[in-house]
Formats: sequence, C-alpha cells, structure tokens
Amino acid sequence: MNAKVPEAAAFLSPWARQVELTLGEVVMQRVLAAALLLLAVSGCVIVGDPTCSGAGAAVVITPGVVIVAVGESFTPNASDSWCDGGHQSHGSPNWSFSRPGDSLYVSLNQSTGRITGLHTGVVTVLARSDHSDATSSIQVMVR
Repeated sequence: MNAKVPEAAAFLSPWARQVELTLGEVVMQRVLAAALLLLAVSGCVIVGDPTCSGAGAAVVITPGVVIVAVGESFTPNASDSWCDGGHQSHGSPNWSFSRPGDSLYVSLNQSTGRITGLHTGVVTVLARSDHSDATSSIQVMVR
C-alpha cells in the first residue's frame, strides 16, 4: 500500500509540507507510539506476597527518578505494604536521605516525602517501612 497521507494540516508547521509519509509509515509510527505509551503506563508491579502466606513486605515508589528545578517541589507516590497476622496491611513509609550531605541539595519532608530543590546536584532519597526492613529509593536531580 503506497497511498500518500493528505497534507490538509500542513499549515500547522512549515516542515510538514516537505514531509510526505506513506500510509504504512503513519500506521507504523502510531503503533510504535502506542506501544511506548503502554510500556510507560504499565509500571504496576505486585511485590511481596499479597496472600500473606509468608512474611512479605515492600516499599514501592513511583517514579524512580525525579528532576526538579531549584525552588521547585515534588511529592513522589509511595506505598508501604506488609503482612500483619496473615492479612495484608498498607501505609506510608518514612523518608530520609541516603547520605547526610544530601540535605544541602534538597529539603525533604520525612513524613510525606515532599522534595524541594535547594542547590544543583544529585541525591538519593530513601523510603523505609516502619513495619519491616523494606526500603526503596528514588534518585533526585536538582537543576
């Protein structure tokens, strides 16, 4: 199939007039974009033992990497789960720095995980469970 895509929307961009894609190329681009979008949003992972038959515990943080500007704030999503008497329990982890000097680059609310950039640099922030030894981390780059 070698049909050309109509240039009805070419007025939106000067370079669009110079690009003529075949219908197959347009379909392939859309399939690729849909696949990448599906991969990006399918970050749901079951960690631990949801049946609580063992002593499972997990701390899950999303996203794993955050970029903030100096003065900008961000609160990552985090979940703390553990087995308590054969039942799955959930809560919020406590937050801390991986190194004491990291507080020069970001301020951190230890109960909510809210991160605010102070100076340019890269730090690692930890989320720890109060109910187990489960820990997870997030990389923060301040620009």
